[in-house]
Amino acid sequence: MGATPDNHRRLVSLDIFRGVTIAGMIVVNNLSAWTDTPRFPRLTHAEWNGCTLVDLIFPFFIFIVGVTSVMALDRRIQAGESLVRLYRRILTRTAALFFLGLVACSYFLCGWLFQSICPPAPTQKSIWTIFLSPPMDTDVFFFSLADLRIPGVLQRIALVYLVVSVLLIHTRWRVQALVAGALLLLYWGLMSLPGFELEPGQDLGAFIDRAVFGEAHLWRFTRTWDPEGLLGTLPAIATGLAGALTGHWLLSARDGRDKLIGLFLFGFAGIVVGTMWGYVFPLNKYLWTSSFVVYTAGYALMFLAAWYWLTDVKQAEAVGASPFVWLGMNPLLAYCGAQIGTLALGALYLGTPAHHTHLITIILNALFGENWNVVGQTRWQDPRWPSLYWALLYLTFWTLLMGLFYRKRIFFKV
Repeated sequence: MGATPDNHRRLVSLDIFRGVTIAGMIVVNNLSAWTDTPRFPRLTHAEWNGCTLVDLIFPFFIFIVGVTSVMALDRRIQAGESLVRLYRRILTRTAALFFLGLVACSYFLCGWLFQSICPPAPTQKSIWTIFLSPPMDTDVFFFSLADLRIPGVLQRIALVYLVVSVLLIHTRWRVQALVAGALLLLYWGLMSLPGFELEPGQDLGAFIDRAVFGEAHLWRFTRTWDPEGLLGTLPAIATGLAGALTGHWLLSARDGRDKLIGLFLFGFAGIVVGTMWGYVFPLNKYLWTSSFVVYTAGYALMFLAAWYWLTDVKQAEAVGASPFVWLGMNPLLAYCGAQIGTLALGALYLGTPAHHTHLITIILNALFGENWNVVGQTRWQDPRWPSLYWALLYLTFWTLLMGLFYRKRIFFKV
């Protein structure tokens, strides 16, 4: 990969970019998720085709994984680390990310532990029996091995990291660019095969997921398809490779001004090409379409370029960006902790299995109950505001906690 030692200076812009992405994840996942609570349109995923501000968050994170993988592997290769040690680290990190996905994203282990303390409904089954299969005498969802969701956010990131890292070790940037382009064209062709439709549960990816995992192990809000399914991981790898190519660009011997211009130009081109491609292969986050990959990579490049210009080229202090640095230095801890915390608030309760009130309901009623509008602003009675305020309060808690860890120099890495 051939970087000079100076090129290994930590990029503040990348930490901020990662922190903003994690903050976005926490906010979006806590806007009274999976309920009928209305949200502001810009804080809502596109219903199917299209791309909103929220739809940029996950591809941004995978893009960042690609950038950081280049820098981490280049540093290790320059230090003379053996191929065996490189592979051991890659495989260990992949397994750890996948396991964390099952714990924090699929909620299985944590969900089972919480429901052992507070069963969501009366049942005669023991906690160990529920571990293997959910009670069949109730419609209430129980976490168990029988309905464990296997795909997930961190699971997809783990697979992308694995493939991108192997390619980084054995190929140069030109081959990586060709692989990314080939994956996008291959996915376009596969998703256009006759007999399938680009509709929920009717595409080729959904068919493969049902055949491989079974409906019981897919996203429990649909069961017929999964937004992080197997086939959709192919274009997600292309997103990671787009980040990797950006990492090569940032590690090159070019001066900061040339790198900045390149980031903006490639970003603008990605947005234009992705938009045009979207007319024949629609932008779709759930299917992770090829047009969506190019479009979101363009925005990722533009967003990174803005911070790169401010913090790494101009060497200016990004006023107010410290909280994002805290989150960006501990992204896995912030994300997994927030996910598990959300699950705990929604699963634990006061009362009995038959009659109870969940902790999240108690907190929200205390904060945003009948008397919360103390200033008498009519527009605050819009239910979208309490939803947003809660998400921001929850983000503030985790940001301050990451700030404490940052001060203590405690960083959770896998």
